[in-house]
Amino acid sequence: MARSVRRPPAGALAALLIVLALGPLGLAVLGRKPAHTAPRVDTTLAAIARAGGCRLIEYDRLRATNPTTGGRVVNERITAGAGSYVGRRPPSVRAALHALMHGAVLVQYRPGLSNDELVRLTALSTGRRGQTLVFANTTNMRPRVAATAYLSMLTCPRADAGALRALRVFRERRAAFGQAF
Repeated sequence: MARSVRRPPAGALAALLIVLALGPLGLAVLGRKPAHTAPRVDTTLAAIARAGGCRLIEYDRLRATNPTTGGRVVNERITAGAGSYVGRRPPSVRAALHALMHGAVLVQYRPGLSNDELVRLTALSTGRRGQTLVFANTTNMRPRVAATAYLSMLTCPRADAGALRALRVFRERRAAFGQAF
């Protein structure tokens, strides 16, 4: 007994061939539109610094910088405690260096900042106990505000909201960068 084979309708076959032939061409012309996604936010310290109007400098080795980002501690007894020195005598350069080498973040400012800016900077000293010193720079640094940690420096032209955010993130990410003694 012979079996009869049913063939698909010719119209369906023609439509399938057209879709298969034109499908890749249609995708290439129209492009694929991805589903709605939130824009990516760059959370690197360098991006946060730029957004705040600041500049991040990372060094690969010790070098002379102003303000300092490292050096040799020659006398363990010369130390500076963490906290705000706003309105009082700043720590000596050697004492500040000693604190930096033990992992502190130094936030320095040029004399002449407004009282509002000084209040904002002082708040940075309360976030991480034992890790942040805020004081007037005595080495004639160029930037108005600078934060330093071992081999890292963040400089800012002012102490506004954007710069304060960058300074807080610098403090959080660079504290304890000093050498272990």
